[in-house]
Amino acid sequence: MLPPAWLFPVDRAASLTERALVIGLGASLLVLLVGLVFGRVRIRRLGGLGLGLTLASWALLYLGRPPWMREALADEVRSPQLSAPAFRTVAPGLEVADWTLRTGGAVVEELALVRLDPRRYRFAVSVDAKEPRDVTAWRQQLGAAVVVNGSYFEPDHQPSTPLRSGGHALGPTQYTSTHGAFVADPGTGVAAIVDLASTGLPGFLTPFPEAMVSYPLLLAPDGTTRAEGSHDWLASRTFVAIDGSGRVVLGTTRLGYFTLRRLASFLKEAPLGLKTALNFDGGPIAAQAVRAGAYTRTINGTAETNAGADVLRAKIQATRAPGVALPIILAAYPR
Repeated sequence: MLPPAWLFPVDRAASLTERALVIGLGASLLVLLVGLVFGRVRIRRLGGLGLGLTLASWALLYLGRPPWMREALADEVRSPQLSAPAFRTVAPGLEVADWTLRTGGAVVEELALVRLDPRRYRFAVSVDAKEPRDVTAWRQQLGAAVVVNGSYFEPDHQPSTPLRSGGHALGPTQYTSTHGAFVADPGTGVAAIVDLASTGLPGFLTPFPEAMVSYPLLLAPDGTTRAEGSHDWLASRTFVAIDGSGRVVLGTTRLGYFTLRRLASFLKEAPLGLKTALNFDGGPIAAQAVRAGAYTRTINGTAETNAGADVLRAKIQATRAPGVALPIILAAYPR
């Protein structure tokens, strides 16, 4: 099932760490006040103890920030050192790589990459709003080589953006986008990211049997980015990209180091030769599953905070069982 809304609200005021601190301080002050009003020494001491424990707990949480959060929210964010092992072929036309980003020796991000030759692999969008399932279950059911989470969806699991799956249009019929869409035609081998700012959305996706509108456009064809967003909205990320050779690159991060702007800058400079890149949904929803011959890999995002150093939320997310149910996915199949 999807994570409860109270754990992952979108409003910036929703910091679980701040909530816990306010509740703890409020309850302790109330107990202390009751002790003072009624002259009860034990109650007064209990309130004072509660205040001390609340403040100590907050201090421990703050000092225990994970490295990715500490570095991502620093006043001056240091450029991480990239450990970028070469891609290795695990099946004809399918390559994988696992990159690690470090600052000061500490790991701040892990990026799982898949690079696919569209001449050997076809791409398809799948949606199941009634029975969403985790990325592993999707891959097993579809028999796909690669599955990643797709674009955004509503509380009822219906697509938030226009999609095309098997030639059928899904999602909203009235929609304006200044970002992009991943489009594919399994019959012709077309796989591309189109810039919707110049094309206009109505009817543009119709020629493509498979399409997924998403945002932001991390890397536009002219080399610019349309990634905006808050400097402290940190999350695990999934993206789709096209490199200079026309190959499709799928990437998923485990941790929460990247803001959208930081991810866009990273992809532009990364040794991937990317021409375009499009962001998919992120946070604990970010997911990737690969199976090619004897090779298997499953990645699940573990982080999303949108209110600064929300350490309590980060710790809950890092320890929860992996595998969020996904109603929308993008899959790749051998031809």
